[in-house]
Amino acid sequence: MTSSLWQSELHWRREGRQDRAHKTQNRVLDAAEALFFEQGYDATSVNDVAKKAKCSIGSLYHHFRDKKAIALALFDRMTREFELTMKEALNRDRWEGATIADILQEFIKFSILNNKARPGFKSAALEAVRLDPSLGDHFPKMQHRANKQLKALLLARREEIGHPDPEFASGYVLDLLIALLRARFDPHVQKTQLTRFSDDKFTEQALALAGSFLQLKTNGKTKT
Repeated sequence: MTSSLWQSELHWRREGRQDRAHKTQNRVLDAAEALFFEQGYDATSVNDVAKKAKCSIGSLYHHFRDKKAIALALFDRMTREFELTMKEALNRDRWEGATIADILQEFIKFSILNNKARPGFKSAALEAVRLDPSLGDHFPKMQHRANKQLKALLLARREEIGHPDPEFASGYVLDLLIALLRARFDPHVQKTQLTRFSDDKFTEQALALAGSFLQLKTNGKTKT
């Protein structure tokens, strides 16, 4: 059988172009993303960003007109990276030989790793939307498309689902997992019992909930 890519951990994808100018821009955006998360957009100055990015003010202004331009460029980079990542992560060939449980486990693991590696990702996106409300529908639409593709991966294995309505159950489980992940990591959501678990325990419990609702089968029998 063809070697399955799902056995290797997923990684957040970045654009391949890395010329000097692009490297400088990415350093500035990385610095801004971190600072906007740590101290807020309003409390962060252009000087703060330049200092953290280890570049001169002149170099920063060569690439970005002002702080708002940095925030909007962050949003633009996020959307491009999100599209690249989802294209690779949701490729059907990647999941050859994988079960629904495998797919959901990798989805949870990737979400946890990304939230830890990029804690300011969502905050920066929300700030860009505040500055330019016309961006408000863009990211949710991308997430909706990604969720639709992920649901299709589950339904391609509907023979594993014991729930009488696989379509509903698959959508419900994905909504449930996304809500659990948001409750665990979103700084704007009040802390819950979910934050007390280790990552491994959280993954185990989330998978147990998903498997129970889907009534996943093993060798033709529903798991108990």
